[in-house]
Amino acid sequence: MMESLRAWATPYGGDPFLYISLLAIVSLVALLLLKARLSAFALNRFIRLGALIALPLSFVSMEMGDNNWGVAVVAIVWAVLVAIISKNEVNQRQMAKK
Repeated sequence: MMESLRAWATPYGGDPFLYISLLAIVSLVALLLLKARLSAFALNRFIRLGALIALPLSFVSMEMGDNNWGVAVVAIVWAVLVAIISKNEVNQRQMAKK
């Protein structure tokens, strides 16, 4: 099964694409499950952390060549989703306080 995934992922960046995709999915699921337990400060920190991870990762992967564009796209989409989930939770808490 891994060989078919590797063959499919080769045009998008190969093994790094698979690893980054797996880490992105796991971290998004963890954020969705744990967002109610996290403080607003931690959620705001995740927004910044997502940008700090995604921007250099996408820059490096685009500099590595044409076949690594999938890694850059996954990193940017991951950062946007982390920011949206965190922002919505913070806004929901602020609305609940009012």
